[in-house]
Amino acid sequence: MRYLASLVLAVGFCSCTALAQDDHNLQIHGFATQAFVYSGSNNYMGMNTSSGSASWSEAAVNLNDQVTEKLRIGAQVHMTRLGSFGDSNLSVDWALGDYRVNRWVGIRAGKVKIRWGLYNDTQDADPGYLWSLLPEPIYAVDLRETNLSQYGVEVYGKLLLPKKWGGADYSIYYGDYYYASNDGYAALFQAQGLKLVGQPSGKTPGFDLRWKTPAKGLKIGGSLMTYDASGRFTTGTLSQPLAYWPTYYAQYDVKKLSFSYQYTKLVQYTNITLTNSAPAISVSDTRSWFAMASCRVTDKFQLGTYYTHYLLASSPDRSNPANYYRDWAVSSRYDINSYFYAKLEGHFIDGNGVGYYSFNNPNPLTSQSKVVVAKIGFIF
Repeated sequence: MRYLASLVLAVGFCSCTALAQDDHNLQIHGFATQAFVYSGSNNYMGMNTSSGSASWSEAAVNLNDQVTEKLRIGAQVHMTRLGSFGDSNLSVDWALGDYRVNRWVGIRAGKVKIRWGLYNDTQDADPGYLWSLLPEPIYAVDLRETNLSQYGVEVYGKLLLPKKWGGADYSIYYGDYYYASNDGYAALFQAQGLKLVGQPSGKTPGFDLRWKTPAKGLKIGGSLMTYDASGRFTTGTLSQPLAYWPTYYAQYDVKKLSFSYQYTKLVQYTNITLTNSAPAISVSDTRSWFAMASCRVTDKFQLGTYYTHYLLASSPDRSNPANYYRDWAVSSRYDINSYFYAKLEGHFIDGNGVGYYSFNNPNPLTSQSKVVVAKIGFIF
């Protein structure tokens, strides 16, 4: 994969030279961010945040070429280093051809981002939103590389509705996905003494439907991602039968204010068969939701807050902090100029059901913690 990323970059820089010589439609954009994260107690997101950590860095470059009126090709390469996750190597977020037949039907093929919920297909573009960390139970940055995209085909477009009903967009996709080799999923298995061999993979059929209601600024939608997985450990095999991951959401934008809500439920069966042992089947039933609000105070300054809640409903002990997670977040962003921006965000977390890992929390986790994230970003 890193060789493909290098090739894309090489083609991009060669095309930049060509821009000065002919009338071409190639566009190149990108960003880089550096964050500092501090927590009062537990280490968060695979970083040593209890001592303060600057080990969260990101950079991306994307290229888009409008080859014809209907055909677009493009790709984005991304580097993420998040404490113990990610590294300095480039990976391909997406790389596709997009043919728009008309406003009702378009087809994308290649490595295509998964449209699921409000933010899954945009969570790799930090300059595009206010938050430093999106709600962890639904848009986990430590699991992002696995959940972001799939190798396959997407059919998308608009539904033909009477004007008085507003408008609707749809997306239907099918393809293959792979567990990222160095994100939080691998660490969760390692905490059980299981080391993955290669990258488990599976199918990802799904759809998204979002209705732009006649009420100005109000959007309502739902998505369904279905997936399975199979893979190997050094001491056995992994099998996850088809899981259904529905989500429902709403967003309302009025003047300088924005409000959004999302809910999801996931029931996942996992079958682990170790050498010379009988299969062990486990099930997890999780429920997650968030509500957020933001305000553009000035052209350059934004403020926002959200509350998110996660519950391991399949656990008989819902009072155990390991089985729930609640987070009040307060965020701000200032656009210094057209190239630089800064974010400052605080999190007040109760419970440790997501976002925490045993490999860098050798002592028992406290049930509550505070996290501060300061980030500087550059865009071009």
